[in-house]
Amino acid sequence: MMQWLGKLAMATNYAIRRNPLRFLYRDSLLGRFVDETEIAYFRKDWGKGVIWDVGASVGKYTTMLAKSNPNSTIYAFEPNLNSLYYLANRTQNYSNVVIVPNALTPDGGVIMGSHDPDFNSKPTGPRVSTIALRDAVAKFGAPTFFKMDIEGAEYDVLQGDLSPLHKSTLLVSWHPQFTGKPIPEVPGWKNTRLSDDITLLEPL
Repeated sequence: MMQWLGKLAMATNYAIRRNPLRFLYRDSLLGRFVDETEIAYFRKDWGKGVIWDVGASVGKYTTMLAKSNPNSTIYAFEPNLNSLYYLANRTQNYSNVVIVPNALTPDGGVIMGSHDPDFNSKPTGPRVSTIALRDAVAKFGAPTFFKMDIEGAEYDVLQGDLSPLHKSTLLVSWHPQFTGKPIPEVPGWKNTRLSDDITLLEPL
């Protein structure tokens, strides 16, 4: 009897952890809600190489990049412990996607992470490791295209040493509402404002 109850408890545990709502995170349902300012860059074939989706969240843009760039490897950086579940579920059939379960930072330090699906709320913990930009380039290769949407942390990353990215095209979503800082010009690139909070950085 106890053995049967133990098996039932384990099966129930697995059923709950397999969150049935994961099926909602499909391109057919959520993929239509895309910022028209950015969509051309996610549908572009950037050629053979490496693409970074930094702040991949649940993978909406990751899958678009993977489809449009079959000859590239898409590295999807996402530190939110809740989002990772849905990112993994959504990208499971894309062999050219690699999930990097880390935030991208200038120094690779430890930060407070979160399991809250609202990634704009105060971090819940636990603390999580990050990967420094220079180490990410050394490990994964410099990207031809680099999308960054990291809720205010873009200011710190883009004020660090960007020399490993001097040939990369960056699409940056800025979050001045979280930092109190104006949107800066990033030296070393042609800066084009696509909207109030999105900058395209093209190599000079």
